[in-house]
Amino acid sequence: MSRPRFSKDHRTYGGWKKAQPRDSKYAKEIIRKHEYFPDRSLSQLRKARIEDYELSKRAWDSLSDQEKTDRLLSLEVLRGLRKGENLSSVLEKMGLRTEFALKHLGKNLYKSGGTWKVTKTDSIQAEMRIYSTEGLISIVTANSKDRSLLAQYPNRVTRALKNNDPSILDKFKDLKIIDANGKEHRFETDLQALYEIMEAQEEPEFQELYVH
Repeated sequence: MSRPRFSKDHRTYGGWKKAQPRDSKYAKEIIRKHEYFPDRSLSQLRKARIEDYELSKRAWDSLSDQEKTDRLLSLEVLRGLRKGENLSSVLEKMGLRTEFALKHLGKNLYKSGGTWKVTKTDSIQAEMRIYSTEGLISIVTANSKDRSLLAQYPNRVTRALKNNDPSILDKFKDLKIIDANGKEHRFETDLQALYEIMEAQEEPEFQELYVH
């Protein structure tokens, strides 16, 4: 089924965009909204509110189970682009659409010179696990810097325990994570404590998703 006419004067969005320079604030707003809602007409885009649709600023605990799953997927998209991959190939590999990425990444995903890019850092919340001085716990991270640390940590723990070498964890000795609720957490770097934490688990494991 074909899409409805985009506007009174233009059958398609492409025709509207090419009709004249689109560098006004109004036109840029319509173009941005069209990226989120590619099937809507001009009149519908005028009324649309991106802030009612995109979820990147929503607190982790306010998301539904499906939205949490989708957020973690979107962070994989973010990771791919930060590694230098292009958006189309990442989305195709994951079976996702551009609208999905925009919905969950918001302004962290943007176009520059016709190319999709992502910000170097972000403040998207996500739940991850950590061997902390409190034991193995789940925390809601508040930014990409902390997600990156938590993603690097488990491999260091594994190496440190395998080689009985606490120096492998030196990087984490003085580091702390401030979670989304403002609570401070410190990485466990004592090998004996780590052995005890792991032995207390029925299935010792860390999150496999690297959500940097």
